[in-house]
Amino acid sequence: MLNGLTLTEAELYAGAVGVLAIAAITVSIVALARLSGLRRRFQKWKSIHSSADLDAVYEQTLEAVKRMRQEVDRLSEENRALRQALAGKLSTARLVRFNAFADVGSDLSFSLALLDDDRNGVVLSSIYGRDESRVYAKPVQAGTSSYPLTEEEQMAIEGRELSVHR
Repeated sequence: MLNGLTLTEAELYAGAVGVLAIAAITVSIVALARLSGLRRRFQKWKSIHSSADLDAVYEQTLEAVKRMRQEVDRLSEENRALRQALAGKLSTARLVRFNAFADVGSDLSFSLALLDDDRNGVVLSSIYGRDESRVYAKPVQAGTSSYPLTEEEQMAIEGRELSVHR
């Protein structure tokens, strides 16, 4: 018996203290390894930023981020304006050629649809005859016209192919 402890109890306490000592040493080694890694990273950062003034670097970074945000905002506005401007521009040109008269031997007549993304624009038709040719223009709103459309004009607006030649 040692100071009121049996030999077995003393051995158990000594073993527990030994295990705690090993755990403390392990934690210390891990902490030292992490500290060493942090020191290496700091030295690398310090070699890149010679001033090593963290406050100045932080302020420079904030200013750079502010400038980039302003540039992104400007570019976003410019992109929106360009998209809006392009919405009303010609985006589709479709041509349907056809033979308007049986006695004229080739597909010299045509209907040409010039439309924007909303299918607004104009359809031009040229009717070719042996003695004369005529050109017609009809406004198109949302794929339809206030004027009667021929089959060829409607096909040009819709982008369909002419299946039967006249």
